[in-house]
Amino acid sequence: MVNSTQDLEVSLDPPLRKVRTEGLVVRKYGGSSLATPRMVGDVATEVASLVEAGARVVLVVSAMGDTTDRLVALAGEFAEPPSPRELDQLMATGEQVSASVLAMALAERGVEAVSLSGDQAGIEVSGEAGAGTIVRIDPDKILARLRDVQVVVVAGFQGRDARGELLTLGRGGSDTTAVALAAALGGPECEICTDVHGVRTADPRIVPDTKPVEEISYDAMVELAGVGARVLHPRSVELARRHGVAVRVTHSSDPGPSTVVTAGESPLEGTPRVIGIAHERDVRLVRVEVAGSNPDQYARVLTTLAGCGVKPENLSWPDPGELRFTVRGSEPLGQPITELAMELDARSTVFEELGSVSVVGTALLDPPGFLPELLRVLADHRVTVPAMTTSQSRLTAVIPADAVDATVRALHESFGLAEDRT
Repeated sequence: MVNSTQDLEVSLDPPLRKVRTEGLVVRKYGGSSLATPRMVGDVATEVASLVEAGARVVLVVSAMGDTTDRLVALAGEFAEPPSPRELDQLMATGEQVSASVLAMALAERGVEAVSLSGDQAGIEVSGEAGAGTIVRIDPDKILARLRDVQVVVVAGFQGRDARGELLTLGRGGSDTTAVALAAALGGPECEICTDVHGVRTADPRIVPDTKPVEEISYDAMVELAGVGARVLHPRSVELARRHGVAVRVTHSSDPGPSTVVTAGESPLEGTPRVIGIAHERDVRLVRVEVAGSNPDQYARVLTTLAGCGVKPENLSWPDPGELRFTVRGSEPLGQPITELAMELDARSTVFEELGSVSVVGTALLDPPGFLPELLRVLADHRVTVPAMTTSQSRLTAVIPADAVDATVRALHESFGLAEDRT
């Protein structure tokens, strides 16, 4: 499961050594904001205006456009599967190219800038190739550069381990790089510039009348990001919460609404309300039948799955000897199923073409309770629900994939989340 966003972990232990840098702006630009030379130039012009206003700027960049996908495809031309180490060497070049060309574009606009790899920026990581963990950042590496230049552009998604090996953090790792640098440099806020106007109450590609969410708690943002909202990587939000860094999500080129992610109210103590609707399109339901109903058998099933890189969710055991769970993503399940059959003499059935919808909010199970309304909407639209999970901050229903869009729209309307255009 190389370069899966679900594999990214954030430890930062021992804690970051923080410094305080006055007038510092820490900002991350996603790949969609740097997809073409013209867009890189537009970003450089915007950053130049920050410098003119007196700011010192640290930028974190993702690979341009669809570079990451193209690099994965390129590796497949030479090896299948490619060596994880060599794939990391290749994948890291995408962010390094972005950093270099943006530094060049800034220089053309009269801004003193330097590009750095994750290693040059003092980012130390540990773990396995494709799933590195940031454990330490030496802020002096960047601060020394800021004494000579106005902008430091850091390649996100990467670092070096204690042995000098380059490791990537997995897709979405540039968000985590940016938050970690903001924490290490003492920045009170980390700006994430992307192709959307902050966090909205649902995916605007499905629901045209979504509302912007001006402020959201770390807890609620982790929930949204974890069940399909693509605006922020959930690990970056967890890291921001741990170090008290506010995260502002804003459009990279079009002024408009933005979202600030802060401590906010606790989901367990806040007023019952729905914040947003998230969804997933690639979900599979797996049914495993094992001999007997000993809980140890279930534990062995989960251990075997973990060894194959599978992360089961929504677990239940409706009948003795039967375990059911869902798996997100489109990675083939052939190897895990084969392993289960060989080691546990288990029979497995995989149900494809499923998705999920999630209602995210605060105190969702408190009176009046939002679960009955979710069930009513599903029943009114004759949507089958093979699996469901509930908590105070999230209600998730697994449903047929072809019903996801209509269900998201229905829930968005039912919970009164539509933007008032009167």
